[in-house]
Amino acid sequence: MKKYFIKAKKIYTFDHQKSIYDTLLIENNKISDLGNNLIPKDTDIPIIDLSDYTILPGFIDSHVHLTSTAINEILIDLSNFTSIKEIVKALEALRDSLPEGDWIVAKEFDPVNLEEKRNITQEELDKNFPKHPVLIIRKDSHSSIINSLGMKLLDVEIFPENGLIKERDHQIAIGKVYQNIDPSLLVKGLIKTLKKAAEKGITTIHALEGGYTSPPNSPQLLLGLSQYFPIDVIIYYQTTSIKKVKELGLRRIGGCLLVDGSISTLTAAVSEPYLPNQGYGVLFWDMETLSNFIRTAHKEDLQIAFHAVGDRGIDLLVRAYQKVLKEIPKEDHRHRIEHFELPNKEHIKLASQLNLTLSLQPSFLYFWGGEGKLYEQLLGKERAKRIIPLRSILKEEITAGGGSDSSVTPMDPFLGIYSAINHPNEEERITLEEAIKMFTYNGAYIGFIEKEKGSIERNKDADLVILEKNPFEFREKEEILNIKIVATISRGRFVYKDTNLVTNL
Repeated sequence: MKKYFIKAKKIYTFDHQKSIYDTLLIENNKISDLGNNLIPKDTDIPIIDLSDYTILPGFIDSHVHLTSTAINEILIDLSNFTSIKEIVKALEALRDSLPEGDWIVAKEFDPVNLEEKRNITQEELDKNFPKHPVLIIRKDSHSSIINSLGMKLLDVEIFPENGLIKERDHQIAIGKVYQNIDPSLLVKGLIKTLKKAAEKGITTIHALEGGYTSPPNSPQLLLGLSQYFPIDVIIYYQTTSIKKVKELGLRRIGGCLLVDGSISTLTAAVSEPYLPNQGYGVLFWDMETLSNFIRTAHKEDLQIAFHAVGDRGIDLLVRAYQKVLKEIPKEDHRHRIEHFELPNKEHIKLASQLNLTLSLQPSFLYFWGGEGKLYEQLLGKERAKRIIPLRSILKEEITAGGGSDSSVTPMDPFLGIYSAINHPNEEERITLEEAIKMFTYNGAYIGFIEKEKGSIERNKDADLVILEKNPFEFREKEEILNIKIVATISRGRFVYKDTNLVTNL
């Protein structure tokens, strides 16, 4: 339908006036009009009656490794295994169906879920898979485990510790392995991934692509396939080649360009050692090199995004941005920091003064925050309280979008929203409205697409998520985790419908 009315119980627009309506008109994939009781009695325009349901703006996931997530759709998922013995048995079954020399690649390996509470070793892999290269990607997506044959076939200089490879070595390894993936399988994985995103109410994804962690030419692939996607994909090219970005007509560079590593692998750069006394992490840039790159990209009018997690990594990046912006001021650059997990108060204030934007992953708190969990184990109680300090960030009026870092955590905005309003540190919790805004308007703003998306307003894209229940009326916060999505509309088209909940769409 090119033109139709939607009647709902409540439509939360998330416009600047925080308007709430019950009717909207969609015309040519845009929101043409909205208000209360808009539908004329004698209209011949089709009416979709959703008067039992609540509507929000379509969700925006501001940090997704899309092709890597798509590849995970075609890899072996180890997340439900409870022992190394079970994992080996499952991989042996696959081994026996593959020709010698074919890669065995598995994902979502998490020692926390296993009886042994440890990594599988290279020795164990060599014993059971002497004629097949094996790569097992850990849950954090910043490390993996490889056997000796795999090391030999990669033919690159990397330095594992009993088969465990981290950060750049990990990126090099999976980049080489990804080159062997059938492109047709990758396309199937992409379509499946984007359909799953639509089922979660997501209508736009910021895709962080390129570099070692993506298949070859993934930005070009996504650009070529974009017209076939059910939802919109905004590309951040993870390269230091400004020429490549400009040739593709993109206006964004970076994403997970690593300033430092991750907390789970003890490679995020921190000012106090990990517990117990396990080092200070790694910085992958120095001030001169980093500021030179930022200066060049800034002059080319590109939006820049960098991954920074630990307080030392954040400090280096914020001060590099400060140096360049002092030399070449620009009011509306919206340069980004991805993750921003362990900032101090000075970093937050400086990020605000510099008009930097953030892409945060609240669901990290759900999996690894709180008493006795990973952040506390590695950082101690006091530092763990500072992880992803949402309230402190919003107090400084920094625009922060919400993301999943998929496939590290699932593309599930309500999981992120729930995690944000239930921050383990009560002082850092934010309201439901603020949390939803992270995954709607803020996600649009930090990608320069707020004129088209992020709120329900006239002349914007008709990107909507229809909910069975109204989250603002829940008595218990836990209800948010079980909220059901009735349908998702992307650019005026239904891209998902739950036929168990509604039959008139």
